[in-house]
Amino acid sequence: MMNARADRLRRGLLLALGAAGLASGPATAATEWSIIHDDSRLGFEATQQGGEFEGRFESFSADMRFSADDLAASGFDVRIDTASVETGSSQRDSALPNDDWFNVDAFGEASYVADTIRATEDGYAAEGTLTIRGNSHPVTLPFTWQVDGDRAMMDGAVVIDRTRYGVGQGDWSDPSVAGHDVRVVVDLTLSKAD
Repeated sequence: MMNARADRLRRGLLLALGAAGLASGPATAATEWSIIHDDSRLGFEATQQGGEFEGRFESFSADMRFSADDLAASGFDVRIDTASVETGSSQRDSALPNDDWFNVDAFGEASYVADTIRATEDGYAAEGTLTIRGNSHPVTLPFTWQVDGDRAMMDGAVVIDRTRYGVGQGDWSDPSVAGHDVRVVVDLTLSKAD
């Protein structure tokens, strides 16, 4: 009788310890990824006087955590050097860092921080905050993520209204001069971080 009771107590204690171990943390964790800059593009598509043009930021960095089986631990923290903007037009490229546009002397960095990643029918969506010129607004970025061994490819795009961030002031606020809608394009190649 005493042995049976002790056995039940021992089994109960083992079950309780096992449950505590499971509650202490997830069995998996999101993978850390590093951007391969030579194969990546963080760019945008916009219009000026009705004509379309493309641009990109040559300098950016990011903390990237992503695993399809652990979205709760996944997230992005992207930092963009706004002075590194390049559009292929010397006139436009000399104007964009100025006060009416990115005002890089006062706001040299833009950021996108997303702590919520969810699955969608077409892939995934990052729910985060985009900050430009000190103006922050929520932005949901739809994207796809494909893994090939130790590499991954992320492709996404979202349209934002540049005027919400104070980009393009004065005469440039007229949409017939420069369109308000800007399509942000994310095309990244990544490798698993060491």
